[in-house]
Amino acid sequence: MARWIQVNGELVPVGPNHRQPKREAPHIQPDTPDYESPITGLIVHGRKGRREDLKRHGCRPYEGRQQEEREAARQRAYNEQRDDARLEVAARRAFYELDPRKRRMLENS
Repeated sequence: MARWIQVNGELVPVGPNHRQPKREAPHIQPDTPDYESPITGLIVHGRKGRREDLKRHGCRPYEGRQQEEREAARQRAYNEQRDDARLEVAARRAFYELDPRKRRMLENS
């Protein structure tokens, strides 16, 4: 007697030793346990609470030393660019607030 299985809506013949692959139920990850926030001392409830607590205080999850060093370097570069832009604006503002005679002297030198 021939055996058939359905694959993508079509019947396909299979041999007598064919076994259906074991079906696994989806894995449902339990929520994280409550803990005390090291920043505020308040209790943080679950994953959502952790995300909100980190976001509220400008923090991010620890991802290992190498990743933390990369992130610190990225933040330093960002802060340096921001500071350079602010200095540029302040210098231009100070230049244009000068007396016009002094400004012309600087432009000609």
